[in-house]
Amino acid sequence: MKLIDTLLLSLTVALLIIGIYEVFMGRFVENYWVFMLMMASFFGYAYRRRQQADAAPPPGQEPPAKKKSAKKHQKRRR
Repeated sequence: MKLIDTLLLSLTVALLIIGIYEVFMGRFVENYWVFMLMMASFFGYAYRRRQQADAAPPPGQEPPAKKKSAKKHQKRRR
């Protein structure tokens, strides 16, 4: 997990806690923007995680670039 992912997730949790506190105080309408910021940061976090998961190769497979460099290295030894 990268730093930006950690920050987005932490921001989401902090805004959720603040939003819940404000609801208990009876001021939901005045602080609706807190929940909207929370949802935006959560969607940003989820989007980044999905992009990272799509970019990563499946487990047990090496990226094509590593295989090519290994072959070049083997040819040099011979």
